Amino acid sequence: MGVTRDLTKFVANARYEDLSPEAVQAAKTSLLNIVGNCIAGNQTRIGAMHVDMAKVLGGGLDQASILGVGARVSVPAAAYANGNLAFALDYEDTVQYVTHPGFITTASGLAVGEFKGSSGRDLILAMALGYEVVARIGLAMQPTPERGKVVFGEQYHPFAAAVTAGKLLGLDEAQMDAAFGVAGTYASVPSAYKYFGVVAETRPLREVKLGWGWMCMAGTMGALSAQRGFQGGLGVLDGERGFHVMAGSDRCDFESMTRGLGQRWFIVDAQYKAFPCIARIIPAYFATQALVEEHAITPADVARVTVQSGHVRLVNDFNPRSEVDAQFSLPFVVAMAITQEPIGPSMFSESTMFAPQVRDLLSRIDLHQDDDAEKIFFDEQRLKMSVAIALKSGHTVERDIEWPRDQKPMDWEGVKRKFTALAEHMLPNAQLDSAINIVASLDKEKNLDALVASLCAKPGTNALFT
Repeated sequence: MGVTRDLTKFVANARYEDLSPEAVQAAKTSLLNIVGNCIAGNQTRIGAMHVDMAKVLGGGLDQASILGVGARVSVPAAAYANGNLAFALDYEDTVQYVTHPGFITTASGLAVGEFKGSSGRDLILAMALGYEVVARIGLAMQPTPERGKVVFGEQYHPFAAAVTAGKLLGLDEAQMDAAFGVAGTYASVPSAYKYFGVVAETRPLREVKLGWGWMCMAGTMGALSAQRGFQGGLGVLDGERGFHVMAGSDRCDFESMTRGLGQRWFIVDAQYKAFPCIARIIPAYFATQALVEEHAITPADVARVTVQSGHVRLVNDFNPRSEVDAQFSLPFVVAMAITQEPIGPSMFSESTMFAPQVRDLLSRIDLHQDDDAEKIFFDEQRLKMSVAIALKSGHTVERDIEWPRDQKPMDWEGVKRKFTALAEHMLPNAQLDSAINIVASLDKEKNLDALVASLCAKPGTNALFT
């Protein structure tokens, strides 16, 4: 038996009572964070497109709900839609900057859990397990810095959906092994450098965002296939030709995939994004914001801004034209910190993105590649950046930042505020409060019906930010 069966045995045998109180609370916080993103995702152009596609894909079956709009579709289609909605604003969560478990465990968990009549405790356990497995796989198969410069992606996410959905379906370890095989085979290719590369080559390809909704559906389909008796694809993670090679990595620390299973839960380490963009460039926002606040800097004071970081060739979009462009633009993130635009979906509106003041700032920002910072990311999962603002007065102010060292974690109260800001355009205040209260006491819910109902707007509500 290899690591695949070790993981699936752990998942199949895990009980709610095995979770620490911290893990239970983290699951609730993670769930609230993602459902807020799903609701706000309906209010974006790209989110609305994914909802329409899900209706085509899964229409005619009344199995599970698309959050926000409340449309009913098939279980896989609901997983697809909610997975994409959760990522429409790039405002989800991350574990050590190499995996985003919240969107995929929530989308697959709610789709299957609503259909199966699962309890709140069932969902909490399934989500915690999904976080655990995808974090272990993702961290174990990070490529060397040399390989990572050529091929990179986060194709291990379907395993989180397979685990979450499979646990709710009651799969045993052999069935879960088969579900892993389907999930790994259905995973998308490591396309980060194709859609996330030179700006002139990536518009509008970058809107695929690594196929997040597709990977969510792939893992869910893996679990459903195994439940129906599919037996192929066993041991997909194992050996020198295992999944890490399929996904383009040149190394895999198999021992770390299972070391300390059940002793401490990775879901406790989840970091909830405090800015709606890719995780790798968020530190630049907060470094810039700190300088702006400390020195009372206005846009008119700025002569030039210099940002030093790894991966700058991937985030050097000085002319963002859509919300997705802006989410992948380091210069745009820095400009938002200087203009002190309120954090939220509205910053991706055309009136903000094309404002003369913002466009002027974008022309005064320089990016410098830091190879050491890039190596630190691949070897140690740390984000290191520096920001220098040259003022028209002749003075220059600078700040270095490193995450997680300088990161201020967002707690339950912070996520509640984030949820309210994201969902208030579609849900009335009473419904917002109801959703928060249900999530807070999720371990007492006998099924997920009240939760799902609290997260769906009345018919006719579809306010777009962009």
